[in-house]
Amino acid sequence: MKRTPTLKRVLSYLLFFSLFLSASAVAGDPLITGSFSGVWEQPEQESQGMTIQIGEQAEDEKVGIVFWYTFGSDFLTAWYLGVGPVTGNEIEMTLYSASGVNFMADDLEGDESVVPVGTLHLEFKNCNHGTATYVFSEMDGDVVVETETGEFPIKRISSIYRQRCSGGISDDTPKNGKPLMLDVNLYPAEEGGSGEGKAKFWERTDRSDFKVEAEGIADGDYVVRICADNEDPDVEVKLFDMPVLNGEGELEFRSPEIDDKLNLNFDPRGCKIEVLSGEVVVLTSGENVLSEKMPGGPGDKDDDDVLKIEADFTSTGFIEGAKGEAEYEIETDEREFSVKVKDVPVGFYSVEVAGEPEGDVEVLEHKNKTEGMVKFTDPMKSDTLELDFDPRGLVIEVRETGVDDPQVILEVLFPGE
Repeated sequence: MKRTPTLKRVLSYLLFFSLFLSASAVAGDPLITGSFSGVWEQPEQESQGMTIQIGEQAEDEKVGIVFWYTFGSDFLTAWYLGVGPVTGNEIEMTLYSASGVNFMADDLEGDESVVPVGTLHLEFKNCNHGTATYVFSEMDGDVVVETETGEFPIKRISSIYRQRCSGGISDDTPKNGKPLMLDVNLYPAEEGGSGEGKAKFWERTDRSDFKVEAEGIADGDYVVRICADNEDPDVEVKLFDMPVLNGEGELEFRSPEIDDKLNLNFDPRGCKIEVLSGEVVVLTSGENVLSEKMPGGPGDKDDDDVLKIEADFTSTGFIEGAKGEAEYEIETDEREFSVKVKDVPVGFYSVEVAGEPEGDVEVLEHKNKTEGMVKFTDPMKSDTLELDFDPRGLVIEVRETGVDDPQVILEVLFPGE
């Protein structure tokens, strides 16, 4: 006699293939994004699971919708609808049940057949595993009485077609979004205090980066605190350790995550950023938050009416310790763009602007250090290359040359107007 495959066995086949579409190695709690949508099974129960949909209920208000497929006490199949807000890596939902409706019944006025029956709480460990906690309840007069509670693990078995889940904010970046760069300066919290810093945020369609830098402060162990005074109760205060050596310290985040950077599983926009030594705030952004770098603002223009925009490169991790910076200057009748690369092996590296090679920078050794610079000018000067592009708002990359598969070693979304 030929056996009919159970739902659990069919789902296990789907799991085998879906893991190739939804691999994730998130450090720390993930951020629930639209990529968490899909089919999830209950590996400890027979032929039961749920479909999860992450949607938008109002402007920028993320909501979780769940259809939970299970069985009732009468051994008949049952399903429940869960709806509730998304906060971080959790969804807190009200559970609804429908009854008194026949197969293919005509639409009825009102919602009398759909009633709340309890709550369902989902908490995710990463993009593929989570825990569900349910509470069924009923009314005893004006009192809510719990009738049954329980907890079970859930595991993803399918994902949205060609959508990667990283557990970071880049999963929710609009695919038609424009490149964005924001920054904010950090100043001493006390009058007469020393040190300074900066926080920078980059966003493009395939990734997001966030960096906090501090310099000119005493060596030691510090904490970077983000969103401490946010009035939105759903915004979690973030704390990260940052050691300072030789007066300098930095933290780097990225989504999707890479080995040498922390997972960017929160959105720093709209938040105060602080650097603390113990309980004492040393540096702060004050009332300022991350905003677009505006040419002509403080530090961007000097007395000679020169517009200057600077940006530090972010290392891709391909060459450990690689650093670089780019600078763009505009005067009344001339422009100059330069790219500096350091702490990489001696050789030539290609500078690409928006994916197009524009020139090479030669890195040489000098006083036990390696560095090199290439300049582009308009009008073109001797010992420079022609500046026939505007780097503002474009992705600048430094790539290997002379190898079969040249890798990008440094990159930055250059600030725009």
